[in-house]
Amino acid sequence: MIKIDSQYKALLLEALEDMMYKLSLQLDELKGGPLDQERKALTQKQTEVEKLHILFLSIRNKGAIDQCSACYDFKF
Repeated sequence: MIKIDSQYKALLLEALEDMMYKLSLQLDELKGGPLDQERKALTQKQTEVEKLHILFLSIRNKGAIDQCSACYDFKF
């Protein structure tokens, strides 16, 4: 389990969104080309970042968690 202090929630969300955008741009450059190792690795990384983003949002949106919790628990 990873504990993340709630003061970093906005920064973490912004960083994940920036990373998703960056990966999207990198994959867009490879669009139409062969499915080589670089493209496979970027696709896998994009999938993992999207899962983490969804996990963060689902925990963040659970009712009053922002008011009642000092930390978020992430279970992997």
